[in-house]
Amino acid sequence: MGLDAISAELTAQNPSPEMALILRKQRRIEKLGVYSLSIAGIIGLTLLLTVAVYYKLAILGPEVLFGSAIGTLILFLLASILLLGYSKFLIKAGRSNISPDELERIPTNKLLNDPPFEPASVTEHSTELLRRK
Repeated sequence: MGLDAISAELTAQNPSPEMALILRKQRRIEKLGVYSLSIAGIIGLTLLLTVAVYYKLAILGPEVLFGSAIGTLILFLLASILLLGYSKFLIKAGRSNISPDELERIPTNKLLNDPPFEPASVTEHSTELLRRK
């Protein structure tokens, strides 16, 4: 049995002030590592795209490159407008399924005041004890 793993888990759940400071520093350093890895990936992707643009410019000329950039800009603007509009449409459609009268009839305090239900017996061989709605 690994008691060291249990001790480390308990320390992470309720750390002393010194250990809490160390754990915050560790999380911050891990986040910085993820950010630096992301930036390295972006730089690599940019280098790859730069090579592609360079050869496209050398083969087809600057007019085609500028025209394709404008076309791509328009395409992504249209896609963003459609996607943002669709997300708002989904929110409106989800809200329209529930009428205001139904919202008033939904009890909000039921979960807090009701006692916990009694679970079905594992040894019981029938489902007669299960409640039906």
